[in-house]
Amino acid sequence: MPNVIDRGRVLAAVRQALESEPRVLALWEGGSAAWQRLDAWSDLDLMILVEDDSVESTWALLEKTLETLGPISLRHGLSPPTWHGHDQVFYRLRDSSEFLMLDVMVLRRSAPERFLERERHGEPLVYFDKTGEIVPAPADREALRKRIQLRLAQLRSIFPLFQPLVKKELLRGNDLDALAFYQGQTLAPLLALLRIRHCPERFDFGLRYADRDLPPEVAAQVRALWFVSSAKEIASKREQAEALFKATLAEIDTSGIGP
Repeated sequence: MPNVIDRGRVLAAVRQALESEPRVLALWEGGSAAWQRLDAWSDLDLMILVEDDSVESTWALLEKTLETLGPISLRHGLSPPTWHGHDQVFYRLRDSSEFLMLDVMVLRRSAPERFLERERHGEPLVYFDKTGEIVPAPADREALRKRIQLRLAQLRSIFPLFQPLVKKELLRGNDLDALAFYQGQTLAPLLALLRIRHCPERFDFGLRYADRDLPPEVAAQVRALWFVSSAKEIASKREQAEALFKATLAEIDTSGIGP
């Protein structure tokens, strides 16, 4: 019968298999679970900490375990080097809901990044931790400040520099090119700036969590700017976005970052 494998069955099987393996050190869940926002459409975001020489054997054990629940219908692994430096694979089981995607990351013990900063990743749901290493911590404020200052300096130059790209493609009648530049060179930098102003801890999250991270009135402005139905609307909304960018930058210069 289809759709009989739920997250509880998957978690129980994976935990039992991995916890008994000596070189697998910890298993925890991030994503919706870490923010206490689980619902019927949530993925299963699993993090597995292993000894450095046990990455491949852990993947083999994981996939063998998943196959005991039913066939793996889809599998997509990120090609190394990944942006975060860890091995990551996405799965879907044939007999589970299409929404129950497994997003699994295997972390070498020697790797420093474990996605445990509370402000950025929530409170991890730890299933086992043999060495006591999975401890949530506050964000490194000084490192975050340096990254934000670098991004802010970039935004000051790239936003005004690239706005003519949108305008000239509209003048040429290249609506799709104009839309691409509007999304990439107008809206994306604007959103980064709004996040720096209102939610600096996740300044680099793009649209992810924007509805929750931004004040309601600012999120409404972003939503209105993002959805366009015509080339004419691109032109008018680009002007609105530019005005909002300048106003937000002035707020940052006057009041600083953060609420």
